Amino acid sequence: MSGEDSECMERKKVYVARDLSNLRVVDFPLWKIQTLAQLGDEAFAAKMLVASAGDPFDTSTPESALGDLHELEEEAGAAFDPSQWVLLSDESGEIGVVLPQVSDADPRSGILSYLAVMPARRGHGLGRQLHQFGLQRLKELGAVNYRGSTDAENAAMLAIFRANSCRVDPVHG
Repeated sequence: MSGEDSECMERKKVYVARDLSNLRVVDFPLWKIQTLAQLGDEAFAAKMLVASAGDPFDTSTPESALGDLHELEEEAGAAFDPSQWVLLSDESGEIGVVLPQVSDADPRSGILSYLAVMPARRGHGLGRQLHQFGLQRLKELGAVNYRGSTDAENAAMLAIFRANSCRVDPVHG
């Protein structure tokens, strides 16, 4: 087993949950939404790759980005809807991507398959807002609860979870 393999095996995940019934709705009137359905797989995968740049918890490469997107699509199962996976922008440019997905097995439960802020836009609270946007989309899709996870060392994502009232999932964490 290579050192890289053992490092991956040693990583610990943190799981969170949130009841969406009391989600405070926020308006994002100046955000432009472009969907995977509009952009197509190749262009969307390229945007995801840009958003993941510098993220030590993301392993996508230019060679794997499209395959990584296809893997996420397959994992979504029959509930996959490319009109819900979005690239968000504002007057200052692209903000990031968020992939809200209701569970194939239980449409009352949702996840965000992926969330990333463009490198030039990091450090300004936009990750929290992207996450909030994704939670709202899940609620609009009929989800009543959210489940998320991240690497235990991913301080930025853990802060986003806390800011959006996510709690450690008692089932997993």
